Amino acid sequence: MHINRFSDLALRLLMYLGSRAEPMQATVTVRAAAVMFNVPYSHLVKVAHQLGQQGLLITSKGAGGGLRLARSAESITVGEVLRVAEPGDSVIDCTAQLCPLAGACLLKGALDSAYAAFLDKLDEYSLAEIARTPRLQKLVYLKPGAPDPSPRTPRTGRRAAGSPRSKSPSRARRSI
Repeated sequence: MHINRFSDLALRLLMYLGSRAEPMQATVTVRAAAVMFNVPYSHLVKVAHQLGQQGLLITSKGAGGGLRLARSAESITVGEVLRVAEPGDSVIDCTAQLCPLAGACLLKGALDSAYAAFLDKLDEYSLAEIARTPRLQKLVYLKPGAPDPSPRTPRTGRRAAGSPRSKSPSRARRSI
């Protein structure tokens, strides 16, 4: 099965919110999430709006506003998110174009059955489970635009030699 870009962004946004220390209290801006996942802000706004309309997110405007989960991450399933984000409930639309096999074809039924089984299987995974990946946990606590944590020398303000992001010794001498 293939999920669309909208569903992908919905899952990423919910995973990001679900991985926070206090997911139902932690507020995240759409802009911060867009930067975190390197996706267009305008796309993520549409996703957040839809998830808010469907009761998965609480959205608030203004200073201190942003997004947070409307329910616990344990109570939201991946299958539920896809049902909200994916358009329609069938894989193919046999009515969009006149089909000479209409009424005699078993393909639509087979594909719809497979899609239902796909979503049923994804109902076995909660947002809390998929949001517990170590890499995502690490990303959550890295704030875009935060100062570089590498040590700097007090006199020059430059990174200290030997710090993880310092230049090689030969290049460091040339730039001083």
